[in-house]
Amino acid sequence: MQVKPSFAVIICVLAVMAACASMARAADDACAPGETAEQVRLAGLDRHGDPQLADGRTIRLAGLAPRQNETEREHFAAQLGRWHGREFRLAPLGGPDRWGRVPARLLAAEGTDALAGQPDLSAALLAAGAARRLPEPGLASCNELWRKAEPRPAVAGKAGSLAPAATQGNFAAVALPVIDGHDASAMKAQAGRIVVVEGRIAAVGERAQRTYLNFERRRGAGGSIVLSRALWRDLQRSGWTASALTGKRVRVSGVVEGRDGLLIEAQTRSALELID
Repeated sequence: MQVKPSFAVIICVLAVMAACASMARAADDACAPGETAEQVRLAGLDRHGDPQLADGRTIRLAGLAPRQNETEREHFAAQLGRWHGREFRLAPLGGPDRWGRVPARLLAAEGTDALAGQPDLSAALLAAGAARRLPEPGLASCNELWRKAEPRPAVAGKAGSLAPAATQGNFAAVALPVIDGHDASAMKAQAGRIVVVEGRIAAVGERAQRTYLNFERRRGAGGSIVLSRALWRDLQRSGWTASALTGKRVRVSGVVEGRDGLLIEAQTRSALELID
């Protein structure tokens, strides 16, 4: 005999569904500024080339990759100079990092149009080709805003090559170099830089807190993609199992790091691409 759910049960189910929807919206809107966003003034750059506020705080502009050479640093500094002394609304995205920088968005002050139609200063710098984009974990909506702000999507070439450049004004938005993940020397040469790494997965190492997608079976012979436990679980739900990935070609964008310069951490799902 089929039993109809009681009115109380239906109300409880609807309440749970509403709570889940609210949590999902909150996660997606994590980059939205609060109603009482703090008003700040951009003073310039500190000695390390990071934006500094008039009150002395240093900002890491969310969504932007570290500047990797002198040309990039000059382009970034020149473009940011357009906004020195301007008022912004500060939208912090977390506590200070180990260098004391506050990860944040800088939005146009109320009643001003200081960002050339862009949603925040990061997007304005991307649109001008003065910075490279680096996806931020947990900020899907902002990552999409920053992606759309780029002059055009980077066109990846084959491993070891440089893709064509897109130009915007006096600045060049150069596509990231594509590195062969099987070439340990090529990986080490890019240590500390944001690149695209591509190769076939030879083995998957699942650990308690991290999962490693290894391009070579022998330790040190090639690079590895590092995934957080949360990201690996997310990928598993969409079919990215250890057995299914072995032998597949994968492309990842991120910063080459690790003691041996052979690790590249995938911060978000959008940083990974299954090629075949």
